[in-house]
Amino acid sequence: MKHLRLTAAVLLALGCAGSALAQDNQGDGTARSKVKPARLVSFDGEREFLTASSRLRVWRAEVGYTLSVDQAGTPTDCQLTEKFRMNYVNEKLCEVLLKHHTFEPAQDASGASVEGTYQGRLNFLELRGKD
Repeated sequence: MKHLRLTAAVLLALGCAGSALAQDNQGDGTARSKVKPARLVSFDGEREFLTASSRLRVWRAEVGYTLSVDQAGTPTDCQLTEKFRMNYVNEKLCEVLLKHHTFEPAQDASGASVEGTYQGRLNFLELRGKD
């Protein structure tokens, strides 16, 4: 009898999980689920980023960042994923990132341009390998 209850509980749990997954696949109805994110067209600041990092004595293997992108595809704000202790370092690296990224703007469900974000990572070994 215990095995029947356990089997019934497992089947019920699996049924509920399947139902939840089906609802997630339909989209959650929020604006975010209907937005096509900003698409990177180019980043041409490898050399300048390496130079600035060297001057600022950045000793990390990678730098992660999030850029806000306006309706025209222009980056407007930058946040480093793991900030440095000195705000000056964060600001100088973000200046390079903002200056050298080009995007296609995010689009809503109707295809109209909207504000969006872009997340990226720069790996110093890969950047140095391009030189």
